[in-house]
Amino acid sequence: MRKFILAMGFAAISSVTVQADQWSDPMFSTQKLDFGVIATGSEVVKKVEIKNVYSQPLQISSVRTSCTCASAKLVDNKYTIEPGGSAFVDVQMDTKRHKQRKDSNLLVTFNSPRFVEHRVPITAYIRTDVVFTPGKVKFNTVEYGKPSQAVVDIAYAGRPDWNIVDIKIENPHLRAVLSKPERKNGLIRFRLTMNLDEKMDIGSLRDIVTIETNDRSNPYIPLRIEGVVAPDISASPSIVRVGAVPMGSTAKRTIVLRGREPFTVSGVDCKSMSGCFKANLKDRAMKTHAITVEFTPPNRPGKFNEELLVSIKGRPAPLRLNVSGTIVN
Repeated sequence: MRKFILAMGFAAISSVTVQADQWSDPMFSTQKLDFGVIATGSEVVKKVEIKNVYSQPLQISSVRTSCTCASAKLVDNKYTIEPGGSAFVDVQMDTKRHKQRKDSNLLVTFNSPRFVEHRVPITAYIRTDVVFTPGKVKFNTVEYGKPSQAVVDIAYAGRPDWNIVDIKIENPHLRAVLSKPERKNGLIRFRLTMNLDEKMDIGSLRDIVTIETNDRSNPYIPLRIEGVVAPDISASPSIVRVGAVPMGSTAKRTIVLRGREPFTVSGVDCKSMSGCFKANLKDRAMKTHAITVEFTPPNRPGKFNEELLVSIKGRPAPLRLNVSGTIVN
């Protein structure tokens, strides 16, 4: 009887696993997280997307890992996923307390419309001979239109001829400057300076720079880049609604622009409706501009949702606002 009960228990567990694979596999952007070879102290993060491919809302009850060598966080605490929507999980290895080969699992538990626990295997090899201080390139908050700089120290203990041969970056707004190596007391030290130019778009900055070395067995080491590019100018309202405008008439709306420093507005335009937006502008630098924009609709009846471009003298790119309304025949 005892053997029968145990057999039934194992069969039930197996059934739940098969059910989880068949039901939850299509929702996950990856079925394995491989961090590869990473340095001690590095803060490399991998993102997993969970997309609701079903017609009912999904409810996540918990997100965790099976080992303290890794941590998982549900971005924005989005525990409910509507049909067609997505949630994201950030997974990070603990490279300060754990070393060498580490294996874990990302465990995501759903409690509606089914009770299922989905597992994503995690693997990484944490090098003990390479240390990043700090563990990532951190720009913090940078104002748009201004360059910024961040520094990471790289230390290596091992082969006396070890060297960094290249820094690989795909982001055109980032440039790396690597110091000459300092070789002393069995340690090799480099200072990596990352420069962010003034043309980086507003929003979150999350990227990876790859350190290429002359180590043939493990030549590549990833280094995380993180920061936020904050707006230099705010607009109120951020969405300009002109309402219903008959052809042959005009509509006026006022936009208030505020900057941390004085600025000059040089023009207002909309590429898809060129010449339809006009504004009386003051040719002098001020921290606050109240601009009255006049809209003359084109011969194109119907609803529209376009981008209004406000040009600022000396700014790398125009300020982009959303403008919407209806052109009435």
